[in-house]
This record gives sequence, C-alpha cells and structure tokens, in this order.
Amino acid sequence: MRPVVLSASRRALLRAAAALLLPAAALGGCGFQLRGSTNLAFATLYIQGPDNSPFVIALKRRIAATTATRLTTDAKSAQAVFTLLGETQTQTPQAYNADGTVAQYQLRDTVRFTLTTPQGKVLIAPTELTQTSNLSYSSSATLAKANESDLLYRGMREELIDRLMFQLAAVREH
Repeated sequence: MRPVVLSASRRALLRAAAALLLPAAALGGCGFQLRGSTNLAFATLYIQGPDNSPFVIALKRRIAATTATRLTTDAKSAQAVFTLLGETQTQTPQAYNADGTVAQYQLRDTVRFTLTTPQGKVLIAPTELTQTSNLSYSSSATLAKANESDLLYRGMREELIDRLMFQLAAVREH
C-alpha cells in the first residue's frame, strides 16, 4: 500500500480546519454556550416608564431579541406590567490629587422597578438594582474621560438589564 501524499494546499487546508475545530472543541468541553433565549412566564409584557429613557429602550430591545414575550402598547392587554420607578446615575469623587483635584470618581447606576399583573397583583415587589464602576480622572483629558464615563454607564446599564432578565425569568405565576 502506498502512502498518501498531500499537496501543500491540502495540508494548509487541513491545518486551518484543525485550528478552527480545536478551540471549538475546547469551548464545548468547558460548558461555554451562547446566550440563548430567555423563557419568561408571561407571553405579553407592557413596559411603563419614560419612552426616551436609555434603560427602557435597551430593555425593550433585549426582551424583543431574546425572548418569545411580545411587548404590548396597552397595560390592560398584557399578562405582566413592568414599571420603571426610578433611574439615577451618580458620579461621586473617590480620591483626590495632592493639589486637591479629583483623581477618581465612583460611577453608580441605580434602577428601581416593580412587576405586577394588570389587576395589581405583585409579581416582583419594588426592587432596586445598583451597579458601580470606578473612573480615573484627569482634567487634561476632560473630553476623553466624558466619553469613557458614557461607555462605563452603558456597560453598567447592560449589566443591570442582565440582572433584571434573571429576575424576570424567575417569576412564576401562582
């Protein structure tokens, strides 16, 4: 029996395929999986809050993209009503330089909400979720630090929505 001789292009193709399959097999073995859809106990949801709120906009997008739950425009036709009670973003000085200027801020994003049925039955009592992050500051890079704080607030908002989605998924109607 003759040995099989592979051309250089075939060897390169096999190496590329092995390079792609090895990480995929390793990720599969560690339990990694893409975020799939979230199963919510209610088929329809009404979100009550300021329509121009970045949190409400991001929450509506997440629910539409990752759940089978339909968003309604009328609270009476929904099985559950999410009410955004409050949303605050604060920036508190944490550390100062020798000359007395701020060197670091703590950014805090807080969301208060409740989930009820249209009849008023409480599914999630008024709850507050908070996310914090630190921002080093330099007065010589004011614009860059403002952009960085916007990115940090956006990331904190996404983390708050992740945590909220876990709570919504845990709701079971009794």
